[in-house]
Amino acid sequence: MRTLVGYVSRMLIMQFALMLFGFTALLQLLDLLNNTSKLFARHGLSLSTILHYIWLRLPDLASFLFPFCVLIAALLVLSRLAQSAEVMAMKAAGLSYWRILASFLPAAFVIAALHFVVADQVAPVAARAMEDWNAAAVDFTADSDKDAPAPVWARDGYNLARVVVVLDRGRSLSGVTLFLRSSASLFQERVVAGRAEFRDGGWDLYQVERTLIGPTGATEIIRQAEWRWVTNLSPQHFSDLAATPASLSLRELHNFAANENVGSRPVYYYETWFNKRLALPIMTLIMLLLAAPVAQSLRRQRGVGWGFMAGVGMGFLYFIADGILQSLGESGMLPPMLAAWSSVVLFAAIGITGLIKIEGY
Repeated sequence: MRTLVGYVSRMLIMQFALMLFGFTALLQLLDLLNNTSKLFARHGLSLSTILHYIWLRLPDLASFLFPFCVLIAALLVLSRLAQSAEVMAMKAAGLSYWRILASFLPAAFVIAALHFVVADQVAPVAARAMEDWNAAAVDFTADSDKDAPAPVWARDGYNLARVVVVLDRGRSLSGVTLFLRSSASLFQERVVAGRAEFRDGGWDLYQVERTLIGPTGATEIIRQAEWRWVTNLSPQHFSDLAATPASLSLRELHNFAANENVGSRPVYYYETWFNKRLALPIMTLIMLLLAAPVAQSLRRQRGVGWGFMAGVGMGFLYFIADGILQSLGESGMLPPMLAAWSSVVLFAAIGITGLIKIEGY
């Protein structure tokens, strides 16, 4: 059994590496062609600009392609074993198809662990670096810049903060507007500042205009060169809020999901992404399950093309269903756990049912 595990593991990992390299290179090329004009306009026409962009985009593209590459690799390996009668030889030696599939699990677990590390640790760091790189090069105050990011909204209890640009990993803010409230319905003060810097454990606001609202509704405007903002919001909060959920680590997603008083999106939005990140390693096993019954049915040469297309089609169907359910979870139409795990459970059941119909228990 150890020999079989080593044999199929080498085949699966080799095919997966080839698929990942090829598809990532292709997607990287298409992405680069689509963004070349913006890239040169922001960072200048040079080879170093292209190489830096490729380096920062690589983890995100690779993470996106991991499940699809596992599916294609599993289909190729299993169909090869079936066509060369190796599956039949293994069965003649007393191994069931279930045990043959179990021999793929060590390699599958390695790929799943690598996928989680890339998606949860490497890709977020690269995405933050990309955001800082772009933010430092673009004048977001220019009206002609169509690529300016949407303002970041943060909540600290009853108080709200709006920030136009987040720089330096959240330690420097531009275009700050604070809405200070003593309760959910009682508005006390609006503070507008040109910029804010995090120093000595707190925020210093510059070019400040404070609009005070009295109990009778009368307003008073105070202009100050500098003002100290006391808040629980840290640079990490603004850095996380400015980032897309895909560029947040599992720990950061949990922090936002567990604290309803801090965050620019509803709690269920972060809970959906948190559960989705937990389910991420399972996608590798799902792809293996979807490939197994299709590859097992490829016993005749004329059925290879049809069976391969069916396997790829099942994979795309999984990605479509997973994307729809995730969108429903982000909008609050489905509970976060149901939105994140339904596609995993459904397609695992489909793969196991297909195997049972072909092989039995």
